[in-house]
Amino acid sequence: MRRTLTIATLVMTCLCFAVYLNDVSENAVTITWFTEEPSDSFLIVYDGSSEGIYSPIEVTIHRFRVSGLRPSTSYAYSVRSMLGGKLVYRGGGVLTTAPARNTPFKFAAYGDSRNNLQVHKSITSAIADEKLSLVISTGDIVQRDDMMEAWNEFFEAIQSLSSSVFYSAIGNHEGDAENYQRFFSFPGNKRYYSFWYGDIFFVCLNTNEHFHKYSQQYTWFLTQLEEAKTLDPAFTIVFFHHPPFSFGSHGDHMYVKENLVPLFESYGVDIVLNGHDHGYQRIQRNGVTYIITAGGGAPLYDITPGIGLKAYAKAYHYVLFEYSLDEISIYAKTPEGEIIDSLFLPRRR
Repeated sequence: MRRTLTIATLVMTCLCFAVYLNDVSENAVTITWFTEEPSDSFLIVYDGSSEGIYSPIEVTIHRFRVSGLRPSTSYAYSVRSMLGGKLVYRGGGVLTTAPARNTPFKFAAYGDSRNNLQVHKSITSAIADEKLSLVISTGDIVQRDDMMEAWNEFFEAIQSLSSSVFYSAIGNHEGDAENYQRFFSFPGNKRYYSFWYGDIFFVCLNTNEHFHKYSQQYTWFLTQLEEAKTLDPAFTIVFFHHPPFSFGSHGDHMYVKENLVPLFESYGVDIVLNGHDHGYQRIQRNGVTYIITAGGGAPLYDITPGIGLKAYAKAYHYVLFEYSLDEISIYAKTPEGEIIDSLFLPRRR
């Protein structure tokens, strides 16, 4: 019996080339690409029905929400844009839906890619070689949110990740993140959000806006932690840009330490991913593992050893996570494949 793929289309305006995936669930994903000139949109998800989706509206950003998919399943997809019978853009890849519970998977994280295209491309190429379906950025993905040249370079760099679902936090270089919110289709309000991926509960926070105890974001975060606790995640991972603890040039972020760290500790958050202090750091505090992954292309900073700093490197890198139901294996790797740190975290519950 033929299944039905449900497609929702959103029309916006942009000037970039790219195709990428956002906002995945067990049965749906969002596919987006840009063209420099308005054109018609074509999308095919090869699910066995050989049906294509056509959007006869000439736009420069082409966004489709594809649903009716199976959990833990990979589908080849292709996109193209046409204008007056002329091929404007062609792209594609393999999309993989989120895994069902009790399913092992791998993902990667990196950050601060903002102003070195060649390094950023070497990072994304190495991540693509890992054959991962999920990639997370800790922010500062562009030099400035209002610079279209920076966005063009970013989308050029992540073309190799067209088979990975991409999520990101907002960094200080994204500022108010107006273009960021236009370009990406993240859950919730896009500025801060949460999602489940298999057994792991992910929360993205935005430290560019209020997160004190009386703020809307803090109340939302507290509610997310309470609700997730009843669903028994294997691991809870929180990611945002500014680190509460750092031995780099920026140092500790006082307000994050005062407002968010007590929640991490009381609700059993396992891993906190940050950027901002360019390089790699792994810090252990009161049962929480803090990883600063900020080696995606921005100039690297010196790191000074200190109490709680378990590993560090002044190096361009990404972090590979392998979830195997009972534990997460973590490897910080350079684009050349050198492992600069490794750790095994057992499941708490």
